[in-house]
Amino acid sequence: MLYDVLILGAGPAGLAAACFSQGKTLLLEKNASAGKKLLLAGSGHCNVTHGGDIRDFFPRYGLHAAFVKPCLMAFPNTALVRWLAEQGVPCVERNDGKIFPRSQNGRDVLNALLTACSGHVKILLSQPVQSVTHDTYFHVATAQETFSAKKLILTTGGQSYPATGSTGDGFRFAQSLGHTLVPPAPALTPIYVRDYTLARCAGISLENVPITLWRDGKKTATHRGDLLLTHTGLSGPGILDFSRNLQPGDTLRLELGQEEPLRACLNTRKEVKNVLSATFQRAENLIETLLVASGVSPSLRGCDVTRGERKAILENVLQPAFVVAKLGGFHEAMVTRGGVRLEEVNRKTMESRLVPGLFFAGEILDIDGDTGGYNLQFAFSSGFLAGKHA
Repeated sequence: MLYDVLILGAGPAGLAAACFSQGKTLLLEKNASAGKKLLLAGSGHCNVTHGGDIRDFFPRYGLHAAFVKPCLMAFPNTALVRWLAEQGVPCVERNDGKIFPRSQNGRDVLNALLTACSGHVKILLSQPVQSVTHDTYFHVATAQETFSAKKLILTTGGQSYPATGSTGDGFRFAQSLGHTLVPPAPALTPIYVRDYTLARCAGISLENVPITLWRDGKKTATHRGDLLLTHTGLSGPGILDFSRNLQPGDTLRLELGQEEPLRACLNTRKEVKNVLSATFQRAENLIETLLVASGVSPSLRGCDVTRGERKAILENVLQPAFVVAKLGGFHEAMVTRGGVRLEEVNRKTMESRLVPGLFFAGEILDIDGDTGGYNLQFAFSSGFLAGKHA
């Protein structure tokens, strides 16, 4: 049987492409169920997108703002929220701008996508693809049979969370059709810290912390965001978003407080750990651990702190430095950076510039956005554009 459109991968990009495709459409999924990775988004609550003007989204994709602009404008966050409401899934925006289904259940989003596909899309599960070839038509071979179609959309994702089926299959298919790749690597990943001393502080959150990146003795980048201390290093949105800039051996310096408030707060007979914790609104456990690592007694009275100890507090407690040992791997990275080269794809249609009739959407492309719904928005928007033009 010849299909008009054949889509590989039933994640958010593939399901969106299927919803908005025309004609006889076939969607193949290697897993026994659709949307496995979608159900993990937002810890199962499904952070579908972010609030605000869609034009504010563009810088959230690093150096690829120009590429994402057409698809985000074609199907922006407001259109996605409106479409979900029409499917019976109203959404709510939190104070931090993240948008979730009102039910806080990602399965409702998945069911809405599947229901929207039911009229014109045939979905076959447990169909791992072995090869993709192209002549007049596209031919997709599984262990059971070969399917043919006029148009092919690759939405197989990247390599993050391989347990969900994201094992980079689509990269191999794209290369077999003549495309080249930016080497895939983990993105939105926590970092492991060399000689880490804050394991006992795991679970402590730090809000809106300035971060500077130092490489080879030079400050190369700055960032600001919320952090989470783990048993092995640093995580949280501020680190995850910044991780695309990091590599082993880099030094990250956090600004937990500044020098002038430090000078003022030490003129007291109270223990220095209590004074610093209250003045800079940091967890006492964290302050105490950093003081010990700096060689300063936490029980020392503020007025007894020497000039040398004050310098140690400023440099090691209020502006601690962490050396990156390694970045988290694909098993803990939220998304994949790298993938099909953007120069080989028409950003206004998601169609290949090399193979007419071949389209891409979602994480298979060399696009990775910040945390907060930006990656799902790109998946839905690029899926919309690919499905519409295919």
